[in-house]
Amino acid sequence: MWFCDQCGRPADDGDPLAGVAPTCPEHGPRWRLIRNAPCAAAVIERDGLVLLGRRAHEPFAGMWEVPGGFVERGEHPADAAVREAREELGVDVVLTGLVGMYLEQSSRGESLLITCYAATTDATEATPDGDEVSDWGWFRPEDLPLEMAGRHRLRLDDWLAGRTVPLPADGR
Repeated sequence: MWFCDQCGRPADDGDPLAGVAPTCPEHGPRWRLIRNAPCAAAVIERDGLVLLGRRAHEPFAGMWEVPGGFVERGEHPADAAVREAREELGVDVVLTGLVGMYLEQSSRGESLLITCYAATTDATEATPDGDEVSDWGWFRPEDLPLEMAGRHRLRLDDWLAGRTVPLPADGR
């Protein structure tokens, strides 16, 4: 089953081998779902707390996650991580390091490459996009949810373990 990467609604299966993308009834063809687009995410910290969002749609509806999503064609993963934090939670972030790169399987068994950054923000409140995020919260490290969407908890565990590495001088 394909889900629209924008609204989470089921999309028809299309025929990727014939060059026909799955189609969302509202958002049209979802090429990102079949071109194996990379993803980017950010573990957002402020004053020792971590900002998480709760997914508003499938897959993983209702589960907590680190904000992130698909990298647009030609976009740098660092720019995508900043954009996704703004789109999903309405917060501006500054990237401070690289948490890691993760290879995960999509719900269709395909590989997704996720670049996860560490980030900070001056924001104290989030203004989430209700189509993507149903709730948000600041968590103390000892109170982070154990069960999260996909393998998002692994990203937090790596961040908590201090595995973050500095970004190059140009932030990329």
